[in-house]
Amino acid sequence: MNQIPERRRRKRSKKAVAGITAGSLAVVLAAVAAVDAYDVFPELPGILTTDPAIEVQAIPAPDAQGKDLPAPASALDDSAPVPTTIPDKVDKVLSDAKVKGFGIEIRDGLSDDILYAKKENRPRTPASVTKVLTASAALLTVGGQKRLSTTTEFDPSTSTVTLTGGGDSLLGAGESQPGAVNGHAGLTTLAQRTAESLQSQNVAEVALGLDTSRYTGEDFSPGWERGDIAKGVITPIQPLMIDTGYVGSKDKEWRPRSEHPAKDAFAVFSKELKAAGITVTDTPKPAAEAGDGARPDGDSEASELAEVESATISEIVKYALVHSDNVVAEVLGNEVAIAQGEPGSLEGAPEAVLAALSDSVDLGSTHLEDTSGLSYGNQISPHDLTTILQASVVADDSLASLISYLPVGGLTGTLTQRFTEDENAAGTVHAKTGTLSTVTSLAGGVLDADGRYLVFTLQIDDVDKEKILEARKTVDDVVAALANCGCR
Repeated sequence: MNQIPERRRRKRSKKAVAGITAGSLAVVLAAVAAVDAYDVFPELPGILTTDPAIEVQAIPAPDAQGKDLPAPASALDDSAPVPTTIPDKVDKVLSDAKVKGFGIEIRDGLSDDILYAKKENRPRTPASVTKVLTASAALLTVGGQKRLSTTTEFDPSTSTVTLTGGGDSLLGAGESQPGAVNGHAGLTTLAQRTAESLQSQNVAEVALGLDTSRYTGEDFSPGWERGDIAKGVITPIQPLMIDTGYVGSKDKEWRPRSEHPAKDAFAVFSKELKAAGITVTDTPKPAAEAGDGARPDGDSEASELAEVESATISEIVKYALVHSDNVVAEVLGNEVAIAQGEPGSLEGAPEAVLAALSDSVDLGSTHLEDTSGLSYGNQISPHDLTTILQASVVADDSLASLISYLPVGGLTGTLTQRFTEDENAAGTVHAKTGTLSTVTSLAGGVLDADGRYLVFTLQIDDVDKEKILEARKTVDDVVAALANCGCR
């Protein structure tokens, strides 16, 4: 790590205590212990998209039982000095860089004053930074405390139990685990509750059906590549999945995803229902295979048997941002559409996300083709991204938690292996990464050396693939300069 004078260390600690909160440093220290066992791919995700075609690697699956890092508190020190020499610091980094063409905007987190801007209004491909928009929209419209329900219903006229997907892509195959986000609701628990309810009605034998009608239209975007399923990048977006569609042994670092995640979950539920003492016969064909999602025999006489609920939307949003999970982000996009009274569909989700944000921020130049960032057709400017981040800093609604949900430099998620050699940047940078074969971006917030909170977006596209890591290093160097700035 960089060596800094002891006097400055004491000064920064005092600012942190007076600035962010008295407990912020404790949160950072707790984070070290809380960092999960998930492996972090340093160029996640979106590096695995195929326009332009590139050689790709698979994405490591996050730990299914990972715990959440406690959110930093949001109180900020408005008496901390506003840096005035940021342009000199940033221009020095950029002049030394081997890669040119960045779009940058840096603002004061509290006042919204622009402290540095360069090509900030030009929309660019954001890669996974797109998830910042999706997360914001989900917090504002779906609501941070909402949970997604997976249910079973029984129709006595046909003796059919219908498993209904409610949008939980983080179901567990076993029993529910209340302390987890991935696996919070378990299909074994749902099967056991279903069996108990059936047995209380003296029902011992049923047929099974599957309802995935919550989501409509195509379940795989035309802008994605089917080959990316086997690389663990994406899966068909259906409202019923175990572990975001991952398949294979969890002991392996790299795992593919399923071509039919709802069907897989249906099979697990059927097995567990049998294990709970119910005979399953004449099982109808799962509707999710064809994407039509209809109940096999209607639901006019059906009544609910059992239910399991996901973690909260806030926890799911944090999971999506920290792990940069494309599947969870696309599911959240569908849920944003539903929350606004629109069909949950891949086609409508991008527009729904923008509509959800329109009351809070002006995103006139932004264009989305998906809600995860896999598509090269997404276009967001540094100015628009920074607008959302600054709105989060001063928000008094659900959006206020956004920045605290982002990966932490040197500690969590896709920033675990970044900012590890800078004592001031590690633990103080909260940012969303974005990398495609020719794109790198970073958007978030950082506390500078004097205790002033800054928000930033740095983007570059059309980079030679051979220089993408150099471009990312330049991005990190700029943000580290902000963290080290006592720039008065």
